[in-house]
Amino acid sequence: MFSPLKTPSPPPYENPQAFSQLYERVHLLVFRYLYGLHNGPLQEVEDLTAETFARAWKARQNFFGDESAAIGWLLKIARNLVIDTHRRTQFRGIPDDLDETLVAAPEASPELQSLQREQTRRLWQLLHTLPDHQREMLVLRYMLGWSVQDIAKHVNMTENTVSQNIRRVLARLRERWDENFEE
Repeated sequence: MFSPLKTPSPPPYENPQAFSQLYERVHLLVFRYLYGLHNGPLQEVEDLTAETFARAWKARQNFFGDESAAIGWLLKIARNLVIDTHRRTQFRGIPDDLDETLVAAPEASPELQSLQREQTRRLWQLLHTLPDHQREMLVLRYMLGWSVQDIAKHVNMTENTVSQNIRRVLARLRERWDENFEE
C-alpha cells in the first residue's frame, strides 16, 4: 500500500507566539537559575537571562521536544553563558545588590530582616566556594525545586550520584557554617 510522505512538522517553538508563551512560563525559572550560578549584579543576571532567550530564539529551528526538554535546553544555554562570563571576568563574590525578594520576608520585623540578610550573605559566601557543578545541583534542587531525577537527567549523572553529591555538599556547608560563622 502506498503511503504519502509525511511533511515534517515545524519545531514547536518556531512560531513566535509559542516561543513567547514559553518565555512567559519559564523566564523567572531561568533568571533564578542564573542568579544562583552567576552571583553577579542583578543587571548582569537580567542581561544573561535576555541573552539566553536571544540565543534560544536564534537556534529555535534546531530544537525539537516538549516544554521539559525546552527548559533543559534553555538552562544549558544559560550555564554556558555563565561559564563564558566567569572566564572573561573571573568574577566571584557576593553581589552588592542582593535581591531583597530572595532574602527576607517582607512581613518580618526589621531586626529579623537584617538577620536574614546577613545569613543570606554568609550562605552566598559559602556557596561560591563550591565548584560550579556542585553549586548548580544545589541551585536546581533548592532554588528551582527540581527533583533529583530531573537534576540527574540535566547533569547527565545517576540519581544516586546526584543525591550523594547533594548530601555531601550540604554536610560540608553545615560544617563550614558552624566553623566560620557561628556567633
